[in-house]
Amino acid sequence: MHKKTGLVRTLILLCLLSVAGLVYLPGISGPYVFDDHPNLLANSYVQITTLDAKSLRQAAYSLAAGPLQRPISMLSFALNHYFAGSFDNSTPFKLTNLLIHILNGLLLFWLARLMFTRLAQSNQKALLSISHSKRSLDILSAGIVILWVVHPIQVTSVLYVVQRMTSLSALFVILGLICYLKGRMLLIEGKRSGIWIILFGLVGCGVPGILSKENAALLPIFIMTLEFVLFSSNDPWKSWGSLSRKSKQIIITGAVLLLFILLIGAIKYAMPNYVYRNFSMVERVLTEPRVLFFYISLILVPRINEFGIFHDNIEISTSLFHPWTTIPSVLGLLALVLIAVVKYREWPLFALGILWFLTGHLIESTIIPLEITHEHRNYLASFGILLACTHFIDRGSHMLSHRKLWIVLPLMATVFAGITYFRAVQWANPVSLFQYEVLHNPDSSSAQAGLGARLIQYRQYEEGIKALRRASELEPAEVAYLINMHMAAAEAGKRLSDLDHAETLNRLRNGLLTATSIQAMQNISDCILTTCRSLQGDMEIWLRILLNRSDAGEYDASLFYHLLGRTLLSQGKIDEAIAAYQRSHQLDQKFLHPLIELGYLYLRLQRIEDAEAALKELQLANQGNKHPRDAYVTKLAEDIKLYQKPKQVKSSN
Repeated sequence: MHKKTGLVRTLILLCLLSVAGLVYLPGISGPYVFDDHPNLLANSYVQITTLDAKSLRQAAYSLAAGPLQRPISMLSFALNHYFAGSFDNSTPFKLTNLLIHILNGLLLFWLARLMFTRLAQSNQKALLSISHSKRSLDILSAGIVILWVVHPIQVTSVLYVVQRMTSLSALFVILGLICYLKGRMLLIEGKRSGIWIILFGLVGCGVPGILSKENAALLPIFIMTLEFVLFSSNDPWKSWGSLSRKSKQIIITGAVLLLFILLIGAIKYAMPNYVYRNFSMVERVLTEPRVLFFYISLILVPRINEFGIFHDNIEISTSLFHPWTTIPSVLGLLALVLIAVVKYREWPLFALGILWFLTGHLIESTIIPLEITHEHRNYLASFGILLACTHFIDRGSHMLSHRKLWIVLPLMATVFAGITYFRAVQWANPVSLFQYEVLHNPDSSSAQAGLGARLIQYRQYEEGIKALRRASELEPAEVAYLINMHMAAAEAGKRLSDLDHAETLNRLRNGLLTATSIQAMQNISDCILTTCRSLQGDMEIWLRILLNRSDAGEYDASLFYHLLGRTLLSQGKIDEAIAAYQRSHQLDQKFLHPLIELGYLYLRLQRIEDAEAALKELQLANQGNKHPRDAYVTKLAEDIKLYQKPKQVKSSN
């Protein structure tokens, strides 16, 4: 009977989650956006056509982001591409994201059910207005999980293809926490097998989680949060009082020292990449408390006009008092942590929710030099705010002696689902998506630039340049938007004003050297032989300015010399182009494209011996390279042989 009840419960929940997933369907065939392009569409390694080990391995390790390169996520994209046949249709990729999201909902229900069961067993103050029966706990767990599944803050994690990294990482974290709770409760019952289940959760789920995205490194911190709230009255913690003073001092000192070492290591890892940001580490740390309260407001009171792919219009906190909301946000966060720690026995659900939320943000909302705000960072963290919200519903219902207050949960689910549906509709079309982005966040330079790019894609050049100009005005240190304006004007057969050209030179000399600006230069280098030939001379000047910058490291300089080689070649400056290609490879011998293009340049010049020398150097550099270019090497070798054949035939005659 028990098994039958469990099966029925699972089927009902699966049905509910599937229905909940329908709210995302309007956007399931929508456009690729933002990081989808460099990480997937422009990544030839992911676009596999066979399932051999070599192709799969190269696809798995084709991402430069993250210290471990997120191979599991990248492998999932490669398999998606293989079965879809191409990236032409985004539906298979977004549908996979949606299925992962629904699976995470099922797993989160299992985890919530275990959490509520433990709360009911260990703390009678945990839930005051509902019974601790299995049926009640099932309904409560399902209600909260449905809220989480349909919440509009999850849209970017589902419909933004590359954010599968976030949902896959979360999947393994949830599995790891389920293993922990199952194992921990077995240990309480005196069953030693519990320790093996816990270890499997930590290692067997933690490792693939980290290999999906580094956020899964927070799994031990999530476990410590659950341990603190749910198991602090059990061994080994209840034995703390019996320890000697010296033992306590050693343990505390060791823990503080470990945290200090981890913090110093994280700062050293993060600091170099702040050169690409328009804020410092201190400014980011000061800004994030305001951002966290912004997230909390979006979770509790979702407003469709406040959501978006980009939130780059949030003002940076330059001190505790500028803007003035910085200091109350910092104090507010400290107050929430203090209340959670002090009141965790009386308010366990609130404490668990707040600590869960903050744990979920420890990597992406602290010192790592990421962009200030992104909604997908709340994918798992948002569950904590829903738990804390449940605490207040429970207390209010108890105080009023009226269980009808729980009607708030289905009402919230209805509102959340409606907003999510309308957001998904906005995601259905590339132009409408960015029109809404600009409408909701008119001071977002990224939104304006995104709209401009889509309009230009549909040959609406004047409107596109207007949007890019607005983006340029909003971000006066960023040269990328001006460069994209030059490219759009060239494609339309026009030229920007002298003032625009002067401002471009000024920003190239003095502005920030960002990933966006580097990508813009690469985009122009792809079209200077086709739709933007008129920019060949300008491109040479721009690249020479960048190469003279003191903050252009070897990696950037190698890329700039490669682009300079292309640009010089497009102008017929052969010797200078050869020198630029050679310099590019000298600066970064793992970068193979300069050698490939140099080999073909020698072939065009019928300098076969030089082409063969370039091929040998390319073959040597390709061996053991993290990003090998076997197909290019093979093709170049074949083309060299074709050039040699006529000569061999002639000499034999």
